[in-house]
Amino acid sequence: MNLYLWLIGSGVLTFIAWFGWNLTLDALWQPTEIATIRQIFNLVDLREDDLIYDLGCGDGRVLIEAAKERGASGIGLEIDPIRVALARIRTKINGLDGKVIIRLADMYNYPVGDADVVFLFLSSAANEKLAAKLTEELSPGARIVSYYHELPGLEPVKVEYNDSDYELFLYEI
Repeated sequence: MNLYLWLIGSGVLTFIAWFGWNLTLDALWQPTEIATIRQIFNLVDLREDDLIYDLGCGDGRVLIEAAKERGASGIGLEIDPIRVALARIRTKINGLDGKVIIRLADMYNYPVGDADVVFLFLSSAANEKLAAKLTEELSPGARIVSYYHELPGLEPVKVEYNDSDYELFLYEI
């Protein structure tokens, strides 16, 4: 009985620590709806030969849908090891090993210069930190789509609204 209580208590404390740590990150995880993901693919004209990066990829749903629906390859960067594990499991279940790669990585320090498309659903603070990095590393013609928050210092080439009236900002380098 004492071991059982100890295990439950340890699990609860681990969850509280993990949840508290997540609150310190630049963006909380909020999964993107499939309808919005499809709208994003149309907005950036996602093609089969595109490499799409998802910075803060969560459970990998954007990249999985990009590979399944458009044939694009994807790289997801996520700092939370639990979400990395979840995204890798989802990738494997969908038979997309090699087509979608999920990295346990800090998006601020990971090079993204080979991306054709970068997807962001982050906080305004995170976008502010990433704006200069993206403009420095990405090649001309690369597209960036940011869901909900603008990229400071960059002028969007197009702005659309999803079904929930949240903005999608399209940028081109």
